[in-house]
Amino acid sequence: MRMKYAIPVLAVLLALSSCATLKRDERGVESIARLVNTGQAERLAGISTLPFLLDQEILVLPQDVAFFWTSMIEAGYRLKEPRLEGGSAVGPDSYKEFRDSMEARTFFKKYVKKGSRLLELRTGDGRRVLLLVRLTAFSRKISGFKGPF
Repeated sequence: MRMKYAIPVLAVLLALSSCATLKRDERGVESIARLVNTGQAERLAGISTLPFLLDQEILVLPQDVAFFWTSMIEAGYRLKEPRLEGGSAVGPDSYKEFRDSMEARTFFKKYVKKGSRLLELRTGDGRRVLLLVRLTAFSRKISGFKGPF
């Protein structure tokens, strides 16, 4: 009799947890896009981890990460009409989303914390952006950025 209820209960719990994860991913994308779109380079640098993976390059100095965000915003880059295309927990092969290289693999293995996620978003003009993030109830950290592509 107990097994009869166990599978449906597990299915409901799984659905609820995936729904919560999706909502957290969507809120993460919205908040990061808002910072980009309102030109808040200093705040973006503040929530970026060190080291930081930019496309396929590892930035290790805080001034390099700050320079990236400042330059991107000063160049007029915006995430127009961003929508979450997909989100997934970081796994053993996630580094390949940035680049299938020893440098990217080492970055993921050494610096990416448990609970990190890859968020793929698509902008209104059809371009894709990949964010490597760690979102919790109390904070958000950006560990990587790839795009637009």
